[in-house]
Amino acid sequence: MNDSLKPKDSIDTLMSRIESIAQSLSKGDASLESSLQQYEEGVKLAKECQKRLHQAEQRVTELRDLLESDPDEPNPSPSDISRID
Repeated sequence: MNDSLKPKDSIDTLMSRIESIAQSLSKGDASLESSLQQYEEGVKLAKECQKRLHQAEQRVTELRDLLESDPDEPNPSPSDISRID
């Protein structure tokens, strides 16, 4: 992870940084080296967003499957649900 990507950053924070990078790059007034560094940072941030969205999708799928499971089975305990994180 680079300095702009911290594990506790929300996806909204990451998306805001990507938007900021895109605006900066669209101006076209940065040096080639600076533009490449910003682009690389944007790619890393985008990959992290994709990873987090995929994890959230998996969690929703697991919760949905849990909800749709056999009604004769006992309800899950809170520890079963928190385990899905």
